[in-house]
Amino acid sequence: MDELKPYLRMLKHYRGRLILGAVLMFVTSASGIGLLALSGWFITATAITGALIAAGVAATLEIYIPGGGIRTFAVSRTVARYFERIFNHDTVLQLLRDLRGRVFTQLSRLNPAEMARLRSGELLNRLTTDIDRLDGLYLRGLSPPVVALLAILLVGALLAIGAPWLGGLVIVVLTTMAGGALWMAWHTGQQLTRDLAASSAALRASAMDHVTGLSELTAFGSLEHHRQAVMQADDQARRRDERIAKRMAYGESILNSGIHLTAVLVLLIALHLFQTGQTSGPVAVMMPLAVLALLEPLGVLPAAGLQLARARASAQRLSHGVSNGTGTKQTSGAGSETTVQPAGAHPRTEGLSHAPPVSINAVSLVRGAGARVLDNLNLDVSPAETIGIIGVSGCGKSSIAAMIAGQINIDSGTVEVDGTSIETFDLDALYPDIAYLTQQTDLFSGSFAGNLRIANQHADESMMWAALQSVQLDEFVASTDQGLHTWVGESGMELSAGQARRLALARLFMRNPQLVILDEPLTGLDEQTAEAVSARLSDWLSARSAIVLGHGPESLPRVDRRLLLRAGALSEEN
Repeated sequence: MDELKPYLRMLKHYRGRLILGAVLMFVTSASGIGLLALSGWFITATAITGALIAAGVAATLEIYIPGGGIRTFAVSRTVARYFERIFNHDTVLQLLRDLRGRVFTQLSRLNPAEMARLRSGELLNRLTTDIDRLDGLYLRGLSPPVVALLAILLVGALLAIGAPWLGGLVIVVLTTMAGGALWMAWHTGQQLTRDLAASSAALRASAMDHVTGLSELTAFGSLEHHRQAVMQADDQARRRDERIAKRMAYGESILNSGIHLTAVLVLLIALHLFQTGQTSGPVAVMMPLAVLALLEPLGVLPAAGLQLARARASAQRLSHGVSNGTGTKQTSGAGSETTVQPAGAHPRTEGLSHAPPVSINAVSLVRGAGARVLDNLNLDVSPAETIGIIGVSGCGKSSIAAMIAGQINIDSGTVEVDGTSIETFDLDALYPDIAYLTQQTDLFSGSFAGNLRIANQHADESMMWAALQSVQLDEFVASTDQGLHTWVGESGMELSAGQARRLALARLFMRNPQLVILDEPLTGLDEQTAEAVSARLSDWLSARSAIVLGHGPESLPRVDRRLLLRAGALSEEN
């Protein structure tokens, strides 16, 4: 249950609302028990009184008090259930908001090596299905057992009216039965829910891969083969879902049968008590009806056990490979590549006040199936120096950028920024002074202004226009109907690749970083635009320490030195 502790701690912030919600659930169950029990008593008492009067025996019955009680229970049950549903679901929606924010924050802080292990379908599954299962942790997992126990105690108290020993016995029997059903559902649901969570994630990932890779699959004649793989994943997920549904149905049927048998035994004992004059007829009828009223609060316990198992499986998946989000990354224990703080090291919490020197000393990096990407690599960048590194695709240029930014772990050697090992930097303090443009152009579904303000939340329109002018994009934006407020589409789909790249470059000019890392900054730009942007970029880099990566000299702005990366090592480029 350790996996659920972080989410249980989240519940503490809502303890008042959760307690009130549980009280409303109990009032609903108690009103149902009271309604059935009192109705049975009242009907029987009325019938006996009527029979006595018909027989000529003087008899009276106060009908207003029990009649009012029945109406009270009926109304309170309806009202309590109504407000319980509204109140508890409002609480759950607030929890869902917090859960999504928590998980999204954790995922957003994963380094590229960790993020690469999560396919888009896997990420979507974590942000939807897994969180949806956790949001029912309270409403469908924790509350039902508590309400069921209180309901059992209430029924035991009602049975004690006829025979105190019977009330205690039924409490023990029903508590054992309910606890057993809950435990069995939890125990048997562990592996089933883990398998279902994994197969559901695989199905979603496969389906998304099928859609996003439709062109490639068609071109290579693999569409039908991949479609069959998606259908197999769907069949596997459906069969596992059916197994869970059957287990739930079996558990509910066994528990309901136990409650009915208990009610029959209580009826037989109540009849004996009535025959021996130890209790009245109305009370004897009330006793088994009170037990039958437990079908509703106890019947959901198998589902509650499975819900707890599902929540645990989802918590395990959400915590798998997710960093602790503290800026200094730690080993997660799940095999992900993270940076471990050296023993006894004190994190540097101040940022960069000047253009820093960068030093890479004897760094080796092994990735994939044992491929040595970098081999005893050395590099020194002086303050305010711009270094250009060129090389073919896959030679390790992006790995150099990522390790300088503190986003991947190296196998040996050291990487220092401003004389401090990147491993001992508080990255939350370092990142405001770094500008890192990756190969991938990441734009959000928003306006030009919204995408620019990612770099500077306080930027005014004059600053935005200046940044757009620096990348030769100002005329295009001005020609649109809404200017800076024009929508760029999902992931910038309304823009060409070159326009999207220039918009990403414009974000650089809206910041004042001391260290700049650019990975293929001029990708997608035509020759004339690339020359203009390159000139402006070179002037901007002159006051900063910079590492610029590219496939060839033509893909770089003006640099102070140009190096060639080949076979995992750097050499001066002739």
